[in-house]
Amino acid sequence: MKTKALRITNPRLAMLRVLSECKNPISAEEIHKLAGDGTLDLVTVYRNLDSLEEAGVVQRHPIERGKNLYALVSPDHHHHHVICRRCGLIEKLPGCDTIKLEIAAKNQGFTDLTHIMEIYGICPRCSSNPSHE
Repeated sequence: MKTKALRITNPRLAMLRVLSECKNPISAEEIHKLAGDGTLDLVTVYRNLDSLEEAGVVQRHPIERGKNLYALVSPDHHHHHVICRRCGLIEKLPGCDTIKLEIAAKNQGFTDLTHIMEIYGICPRCSSNPSHE
């Protein structure tokens, strides 16, 4: 955060603590609930998430139905997730294999590339229990 000239504030520290303790990406509402001691309002969470994302500290994961999840950026391990459409289970997928797409984008003149990708499906538990919705 210092290299991006972001002040280290108590709300940001509380949010980063919550994110560091989470195994999977979580929503702003969950961050608010887990970090809140009554002094951290939801607007502050959203505003700080935007700043932390812009600084490269937090990654936003857009999911189906317009919701966003957030996780700390892991500089040494880029990965994606598979998400169950029924129960919301989120599992990490190993690595990232988008090199062909990035080469194609560069060949079309694009620079400063990034991508967001999540895969959706039905998890084994939900598949074996069709009534679980």
